[in-house]
Amino acid sequence: MNYDNIDIVVSRYNEDLKWTLEEPFNEFNYIVYNKSDNNDFEKTRVKEIINIPNLGRCDHTYLYHIVENYTNLNNILVFFPGSLNLGIKKTIATDLLNRIKNNNGNSAVFVGRLLKNGVLDEFKNFHLENWSSTDQNNLEKNKESILYPANIRPFGKWFLHNFGNIKVIFSNYYGIFSVDKKDIIQHRKYRYEKLVKQLEVTSNPEVGHYTERSWAAIFYPLKYTKIKIKNYN
Repeated sequence: MNYDNIDIVVSRYNEDLKWTLEEPFNEFNYIVYNKSDNNDFEKTRVKEIINIPNLGRCDHTYLYHIVENYTNLNNILVFFPGSLNLGIKKTIATDLLNRIKNNNGNSAVFVGRLLKNGVLDEFKNFHLENWSSTDQNNLEKNKESILYPANIRPFGKWFLHNFGNIKVIFSNYYGIFSVDKKDIIQHRKYRYEKLVKQLEVTSNPEVGHYTERSWAAIFYPLKYTKIKIKNYN
């Protein structure tokens, strides 16, 4: 099947990306944002490599891609971290790609868990002081664990500042999702520029963890992307 209408963006630091050769990943091609001075990774299914500074983790990469390509985005955008080899991440990504394939590659799918009281209420008091990479290759290259604090915290205040009191009832983790271009460009480019600037301050920002929980709010309302509610354990 031809998937030219789909761009899969991978945020890579020190991962080997060998998962791109496994099913169903080997049916697609990838745009890799390389945030490392290490260029040693699997490139068989890679159609483009873009080198950028190591800032903001994968959340920065995704928003950076949207900002830089705002006027010529592909119809469907899929976003993956380079560390899909880690347990549940591969399960979620496999499920996501299979759902896209089942729609003949014509529909983006956002797989998230249902939060009956909404994202804002669920995470309103959330904040984080420390976090380090769960990928061993990344951790060996960058052992930092202290998070750069968000300018507005905790999460609830940050959410209200950026999105207002909208009721978003689903969220996902791990930076694995897809979205229809039309749901992205319903908002002005400035929306994404403002968000990406918050992530450019350091390689380990607390606000990245706020962003991770808010993708459904960032593209709210999702009119064209199919929503699938699923809670991965």
